[in-house]
Amino acid sequence: MQALTRRFFLIFQYESPHKNDDFQQVYSTLQTVEQNARAYFSQCGNNILQYKNPNEEIMEILYTYFNRNSCTTEPFVKRVERVVMDAMRVEGKTIGVDEVPNVPIKNFIAPRGIDFTNHAYTIMDGRYYMVLYIKCNGYPSKVRAGWLSTLINAGDGIDVDVFLKKENKSKVIDKVAQKIRLNRTKLKDMQDTSTDYEELTNSIQAGYYIKQGIANYNEDLFYMSVFITVSAKTKKELLWRKQQVTDTLKAVDIYVSEGKFQQEEAFKSVMPFLSVSPALDKKSKRNVLTSGAASSYMFTSFEMSDDTGVLLGVNQHNNSLCIVDLFNTKKNKNANLNLIGTSGAGKTFTMQLLALRMRMRGIQSFILAPIKGHEFKRACKKINGSFIRIAPGSPHCINVMEIRQTISPEMDLIDGTDYRENDSLLARKIQQLMIFFTLLIPDITNEEEQLLDEALIKTYKDFGITHKNKSLYVNGSNNEFKRMPVLGDLHKNLKGNPRTERLAIILSRFVTGSAQSFNRQTNVDLSNKYIVIDLSELKGKLLPVGMMIALDYVWDNIKLDRIKKKAIFIDEIWQLVGASSNSLAADFCLNIFKTIRGYGGAAIAATQDLSDFFGLEDGKYGRAIINNSQNKIILNLEHDEAQYVRDVLKLTRTEIHAITSFGRGEALVCSSANKIPIVIKASEEEHESITTDRAELEAILQKHKAKE
Repeated sequence: MQALTRRFFLIFQYESPHKNDDFQQVYSTLQTVEQNARAYFSQCGNNILQYKNPNEEIMEILYTYFNRNSCTTEPFVKRVERVVMDAMRVEGKTIGVDEVPNVPIKNFIAPRGIDFTNHAYTIMDGRYYMVLYIKCNGYPSKVRAGWLSTLINAGDGIDVDVFLKKENKSKVIDKVAQKIRLNRTKLKDMQDTSTDYEELTNSIQAGYYIKQGIANYNEDLFYMSVFITVSAKTKKELLWRKQQVTDTLKAVDIYVSEGKFQQEEAFKSVMPFLSVSPALDKKSKRNVLTSGAASSYMFTSFEMSDDTGVLLGVNQHNNSLCIVDLFNTKKNKNANLNLIGTSGAGKTFTMQLLALRMRMRGIQSFILAPIKGHEFKRACKKINGSFIRIAPGSPHCINVMEIRQTISPEMDLIDGTDYRENDSLLARKIQQLMIFFTLLIPDITNEEEQLLDEALIKTYKDFGITHKNKSLYVNGSNNEFKRMPVLGDLHKNLKGNPRTERLAIILSRFVTGSAQSFNRQTNVDLSNKYIVIDLSELKGKLLPVGMMIALDYVWDNIKLDRIKKKAIFIDEIWQLVGASSNSLAADFCLNIFKTIRGYGGAAIAATQDLSDFFGLEDGKYGRAIINNSQNKIILNLEHDEAQYVRDVLKLTRTEIHAITSFGRGEALVCSSANKIPIVIKASEEEHESITTDRAELEAILQKHKAKE
């Protein structure tokens, strides 16, 4: 089990300036302290919850504290019921008939047993505990801000208690001044070679530092004690964790005592009652000014935890859940994401996991899979998604010549605009078709482009379609488009002109050749909430061409409705924006990343070949796509690959080292200016649906065979 959450408790103690203060005075003072604390935390951006029954909440907290094993099998409510029933049976009363007797509070929260017989540890509720404390002289001369985070983020089985007691300023100044005078007197009678000379000198300097901080900088003096409680299920695990804590602190020049033969006093001291043993208080407390106390601020680790997001994994720093909502407009300028990783780092796994969890949140997900499309089929089938295979001989077809609706009647209504009067949809379609032909014919000349433009206009005119948008509609209808031409219709017009014969010969592959399955009307439906378009059977020039056809179709569908959330996943995007593509296709992709936010969507790109990703026009398009993506997930990269993104993502040497050392499933999540390392987590069912590991697939096969 991993610790996924951390809990912090602030306990305030009432210190009476007068003897025999009445309860109302004490209660009123503590209420004021509580309200001030709430106000301060609210100012720091925290959400403050108010429990309906604070007493019950405190009881449950105490119960959980003293019964860490039992509380997992017997919740507090069940414990209360059991204790009450036991009390009634003891008194011979009938449940549901007689009045419930008064039961001492301790009976509800007390553990089943506490064993103090061992000098080095305590056993409570079947769990082993060892209390350490930082020695009063065990601190370095200087500590960094947030130094306690080393302990706070240590993970499961580590509790940290920090005690702070503010001293009276006037009394402190008098004591410090007296101590300085005494030490200076001693110093006069001492030789500078004495072993105590340096100690006295340091003490005098420390005294002046405290005096100056209080008098000149309006700081307060506190006495601080830090206790560390290590717990585990077994003695062996306890000793291992204790050694880990000790070594970790020793590395930053902090030294602890194990408190042997004092474990009972130490254990009582860390109970949430602010009753530190005087003997331990003397050994552990040291003085700090306000600035020193502030450096012990513990809420230092950054967390990505959006209430409405999708779970990515577990924060490696503090074991908190990493939950990201790409569509949170308050935090993100856009919902775009880049997924980068070397082959075998878990890129496909992560992309599928993200898509599946988005689908669970009601976000429509489109996945373009140009390579290893079969790896997406198992998960798609499991959730009743739509798996579309675009390939020669496939029954599925997307008509590249089709002009499609890009604005729904609902958007007409919202915007109060008749989009039939807008810019020519035919002209826009011809521009997109030019991308298709430049990918298919990289060496197309300017003259051929002009002739192709004329042939396209003539082909659409044959179907009654002109630059007037109203010509697209059947009999003046508002929403039904005319039947569209296919590539075969264009091929006829190209073939009839000697100057476009070369274009016709190349296009014939899609009309009468091996790829003639593209020469049909669109017969695929994009209404499913989870759609995978498998392009992996397309080879050579056909692959970027097929990707462009699929991307164009999905993009038109996305633009239909700006209200609904949707996400388009483009795997191996380097095929369209890299060295093997051209500027027209790259511009089309880049435009999607720039504008998809306005359509309520997210563009998510995944790539593993960074040399190709940054290969077109000196990496112009690769960098632009990354810069237009608010969020990034970086999996393991080879050292040379990491250098490609170092400057673009503004990664430090430490982060580069981490990325190049990541194991499978480890990643660096970058969102806005925040970066956190995570371990990507999937449930057993999710893992079985999307894993591509050979050994794991074999295990799944054996599992299915056993069921037969």
